[in-house]
Amino acid sequence: MAGVRHASVGKSPRRSNGNRPSDDALLDAARDVFDGAGYHATSMEAIAQQADSTKPTLYAHFGSKEQLYRAALEREAAQLRGWLFEAYESVAGLTMEEQVRADMLAFFRYATTHPTGFGLLFGDTGSGPAAEVRDGLVHAITDQIAVRIRAYYIQRSLPPPAQSAELLASMLVGIAIHGGRQALLLSLPPADVGVFATALAHAGLQHLAPAHMEAIDDLG
Repeated sequence: MAGVRHASVGKSPRRSNGNRPSDDALLDAARDVFDGAGYHATSMEAIAQQADSTKPTLYAHFGSKEQLYRAALEREAAQLRGWLFEAYESVAGLTMEEQVRADMLAFFRYATTHPTGFGLLFGDTGSGPAAEVRDGLVHAITDQIAVRIRAYYIQRSLPPPAQSAELLASMLVGIAIHGGRQALLLSLPPADVGVFATALAHAGLQHLAPAHMEAIDDLG
């Protein structure tokens, strides 16, 4: 009807500096914008708008765009690491094949339920903070899996593998990481790619004899 003024349905006015959002709220916004646009194309203004906040608030909390980017990456890496390590503990008594299957599916479940966080960590393969944080995460996961491989052998009164444990762990992590990246590049459902990656890893382990591990260890 003429003369009726409709209320705005857009974003609410941005907060003033006196009503600052939490760090987590700002990091949520930064994660979403960085994942969608990439580091170089993202502006602090865009993040402030996404957070319903202001640029001065972002600088007050994080200092710079690069520091905000690193903080968002480190938070996502810590969440994924905690998610995976909890999954590792829950399957410690299973066979090696069952553990690997559970590990792979846990990784891709994270990608499914945390798509922007996963994209932030693994979508940008360049250098800088993303590569540094991702490399640290990959090393932590690989080390944990190598420890579990040795524990599996010890629990069965077998000589624990040496450098072959790290090699096997690195290859298993590589299947998950690169499978996840391809899922992002090809816009494939992470859950379906996870099933594929799990089948690949399981098939490989079925044909991995102790002699193969020993041959690698003998090279050291």
